[in-house]
Amino acid sequence: MNKRTADSILDMKVNIVATNYSMVRHISQAKLTTEHLLSDRCDYAMILIQTNTIFNMSKLEIESEGKLISIPIKHPLKTSPKPVVFCVSPQFAAEQWQTFLAQVHISKFYGAYLHIYVLSMVESYFKLIREYEKLGYLSIEPWLTIKFSKVDTPVMEPNRNVELRAQTAAHTDCLLMYKEAAKFIGSLDMDDLLIPVNSNSYYEEFEKQYNGNRLFSALNYLKHDFETIKSSNLEETSILQMVKHAVPLFTNDTGKSFVLSERYNSTWAHWSRNADFLPQFDENKQPYFTSLKYLNIGIFHLKKQKLIKNVKKLDGSRIPINPYDNKTKIINEENLNLIEKDLKSHLKLPQIKKLASSLPKEDFYMPIIFKCYNETFYHVRDQGVLDQSILCINAYDCDLPQQDNLPCIHSDAFYHSGERMDPITYHFATKPFFSRNIGCFQ
Repeated sequence: MNKRTADSILDMKVNIVATNYSMVRHISQAKLTTEHLLSDRCDYAMILIQTNTIFNMSKLEIESEGKLISIPIKHPLKTSPKPVVFCVSPQFAAEQWQTFLAQVHISKFYGAYLHIYVLSMVESYFKLIREYEKLGYLSIEPWLTIKFSKVDTPVMEPNRNVELRAQTAAHTDCLLMYKEAAKFIGSLDMDDLLIPVNSNSYYEEFEKQYNGNRLFSALNYLKHDFETIKSSNLEETSILQMVKHAVPLFTNDTGKSFVLSERYNSTWAHWSRNADFLPQFDENKQPYFTSLKYLNIGIFHLKKQKLIKNVKKLDGSRIPINPYDNKTKIINEENLNLIEKDLKSHLKLPQIKKLASSLPKEDFYMPIIFKCYNETFYHVRDQGVLDQSILCINAYDCDLPQQDNLPCIHSDAFYHSGERMDPITYHFATKPFFSRNIGCFQ
């Protein structure tokens, strides 16, 4: 929503009308919350509308001053392929297929299922991810740019005025989709590799860290920055070499959270800004508050990667030490060898092997995006002078030229605008799909 529509958007009255298959209607007034700072510069914010509806619901409408708009229903999943699900931030002009291979094989080994949102991606890379989706390791969902099919008054361009391609909305969407099906849900970027140090699986790791403590809302793992190498050729891609040639940069980035699914109803990119400020109630209806559990064990963050044309000639490598204690290896060597073996067996599959010649051999979009983010955001943040009341953080103004020899797929959908309502007119999309006709940037 455009949060400047009302003086206090969270105090706005929103009525929800639910109808079931027996034509029984239920009307309720919703509670509005947000994971965004209402004082920041971004005009558009994810507003979560929460209310109780009706069993066996067939139709959902929003009412304002007697006017109704029917909106699509997206039902939560009842089952999950694995008890641990990682929600991967929307991929934008994505071409780093080597990073994906590291993420999917490490996540698979330790027992997580990936749900990946894709806004735009180099087509050959997209085909690679599709093959892994067919193998049952992940699911792909289109993540849409914000469009209005019609407007009655001038509006601010929404994609320039929303934080990080509405990343918060994506992570919240994923959380709510798997909330009733998975035990643990994490939000991370593709280059965030979580490697358990003292456990054989993510499930075991998270169970140990929570240890039955109701006062922990989520587990927040610090990101340790590393520089490493990657192969320009699919057949030579090696997670083992990527890990063993990693060099710590001795810098950290804001951590990512992994949550017992029942404890969050929404989330920001790094943690929920709501969960720890709202009281929970015990079996005696007594209130208590939760807080994050911060962990320095850390995420292996692939911040910088150098392309290598002949990985086989590399030597003199070893597994780096975890920066948090300067003594523990970031991964058990036996586990690393098993992950490498699993990767190599998959690269020999005919449906994957045939993609080798079409995958990008060099980086094109990544350096441009990294430079743009660094100039507009990272350097300001790292100097401690970031003022979010002035800067809306996103890459929509990055100058990304289209490449004819690097075709992309892009998310798209059928966009709809409801009847003009006061104070909010609702716009929505249906039947999302992937298009080859837009390019990598729109």
